[in-house]
Amino acid sequence: MELIISFTILGALGGLLHVLIHTSSLREALQYDNSKWVIIGAISGLAYYFLHTDYGFPDSFMAIVVGYAGADFIVAAAERSKRVLRELLKP
Repeated sequence: MELIISFTILGALGGLLHVLIHTSSLREALQYDNSKWVIIGAISGLAYYFLHTDYGFPDSFMAIVVGYAGADFIVAAAERSKRVLRELLKP
């Protein structure tokens, strides 16, 4: 159980790292809109717990990386699906 919590927290840390890198000031980083990156990072870290293997990079580092990049992957997939649906549903 503590391993699940650890992966979730490390994923959230990756999401927080994403926010800190992509904002220009602390005030901008603390805006409510940026909390979605931390939440998506935590969810990505939890998903990594179920998908991880025991070889390669240390799992804790990879959970942070997944939390950082997972949010970008989800947003890109959502944007792409919007464009595809718009094209398919065009009159």
